[in-house]
Amino acid sequence: MRRPLLSLRERQYFFGNRARLLYELLAWGFRNETDVRFMNYGYAGDGPGIALPPEEEFERYCAQLYHAVAGQVPLAGKAVLDVGSGRGGGASYIQRHLGAAETVGCELAEHAVAFARKVHGAVPGLSFRQGDATALPFAAESFDAVVNVESAHCYPDRAAFFSEVFRVLKPGGHFLVADFTPPRVAAERARAEIGEDLALAGFGRAEAKDITPEILRALDLDHDRRSGEIRRRFPLGTRRAAQYWAGTKGSWIYRDFAEGRRAYLMYRIVKPVIALPALTGRDDAGAPRRVRAAVPDLVPQSARTLEV
Repeated sequence: MRRPLLSLRERQYFFGNRARLLYELLAWGFRNETDVRFMNYGYAGDGPGIALPPEEEFERYCAQLYHAVAGQVPLAGKAVLDVGSGRGGGASYIQRHLGAAETVGCELAEHAVAFARKVHGAVPGLSFRQGDATALPFAAESFDAVVNVESAHCYPDRAAFFSEVFRVLKPGGHFLVADFTPPRVAAERARAEIGEDLALAGFGRAEAKDITPEILRALDLDHDRRSGEIRRRFPLGTRRAAQYWAGTKGSWIYRDFAEGRRAYLMYRIVKPVIALPALTGRDDAGAPRRVRAAVPDLVPQSARTLEV
């Protein structure tokens, strides 16, 4: 008989309405914990890491994940949207350290938006707005870049989210996203499904970079801090779930990364400057229907026929 623990491990637990409730509760419960400004697994490369002022060292690895994802393209002078902005630390990092002209954080959890406004409201050019990732409250072609860090796995309709990102991006704009693959799905299959959903939204070919080793290294280096914070901030009966959520050593998600059952992927995707015809949905096998778009002569011959 399968143990209940394994059954729970295989479920996509923080998803949809459950995820929204979790983050509302966390935002309310930690509304006065102004030193906790990020909620991600962190990133640690081989080098010395980014330069941070002393007051930001506490969440170094979380900040480095935002730097790795958002820093894939120059953002100086750009209008940036951070979808799933949580407690606002990532959007604040983009605005203060990457030189964006304007950064807007968009988050579904109302208490998280209130926290972000309270803590980061004095940063020039930075604002926060409550909104659904699958129905973004922004006009078409409003942003040069859309950032999404470790959030899309919670959304009930990823394809709708990608379509909304495509809509609010300016032509030639960048979609910068990183997230981990779901349980019970092989990494290559998950990568293919993400590519299909991006194609349905109108994006071209998407190349993924597997950053699982960097995520694991960050979780190793940050283990003592995360464990201490769980003991300090979470009641005894909730700590096991908090360890899974935080990715501490020995947690299900940590072992999934370490043993190859899940991958953590990062993308840099460009919205075509010349719009492609919309895809017509999926065929009977569930794959996106393919279309070909003839591009005018002003585009080099090598790029004149695009397949998505």
